[in-house]
Amino acid sequence: MKVLSVLRSPGATWLVAVISVPFFMLGLDLLLLPKLFPQYTRRLDLLADEMGINRITANGPEEPWGLIFLLVGGGLLAWALKDLLFPREMLGVDDTGVAFASLLGPAGGSIHVPHSEIMEAAPALLVEGTDRAAAVGIRFADASRLPSSPWGAVWADGVLFIRTAGWTASPRRIAAVLADDAEPADGYMVDFDTDPPLVTREPGDPTDRFDPERARLARSRAWMGGVLMLAGFLLAVFIWIAGTDHNAYYLLPTAMGAAGGWMFISGYRDFLESV
Repeated sequence: MKVLSVLRSPGATWLVAVISVPFFMLGLDLLLLPKLFPQYTRRLDLLADEMGINRITANGPEEPWGLIFLLVGGGLLAWALKDLLFPREMLGVDDTGVAFASLLGPAGGSIHVPHSEIMEAAPALLVEGTDRAAAVGIRFADASRLPSSPWGAVWADGVLFIRTAGWTASPRRIAAVLADDAEPADGYMVDFDTDPPLVTREPGDPTDRFDPERARLARSRAWMGGVLMLAGFLLAVFIWIAGTDHNAYYLLPTAMGAAGGWMFISGYRDFLESV
């Protein structure tokens, strides 16, 4: 019976899917649709006419750009949709043992380790300069069955530290299930600024960085960014409907959209880090 199934958080994948759609549509509009339908009028050219600027064909061949947009946008979109619809399990725990699927890379398989070979598991915080990364530290009875250079993980002082950023379960939850204990052992602090890395034990969970005030401010900044992006979009639509022939008018909604996007992304990231 499945005890725990840890997947990659869909947030980053969803963002990749959203970003890839415009590039894929540009590739279709510039290259594929005109080839399939000779009577097709490219929407990018119609937009240029509405804005009173030169069509892209006036500045050189557009087919190489269309091919790049089509391949890159289509590839990213296909990968994101596959990951959203059929997410890959990063770590799975059942009655027979633990399946580590993240250690062999995106195209690798999984490594199955029986419960009896897991000696200890605890949450860990990896420190490298100003970066702080949450992880789970696992000590094995026989480390030879694990890769010496694992993907998304690192060995230090005989302990395998698996990075858990973007996973759907916290390091404390994973460690508790692996150790079969509601209260896992004291956590690890791993300093990679020293050679070899310095591994020390910390009481409690060093990855617990819950900050309610920071979470509140970050959530507010993300909402403000979303509102600003919406306002920039509505202003751009109003300028387009008004039929102005002065292209400088579009600078304001563009700046509003860019500022709103930055506020939303930074606020959302701070919110995730604070909770």
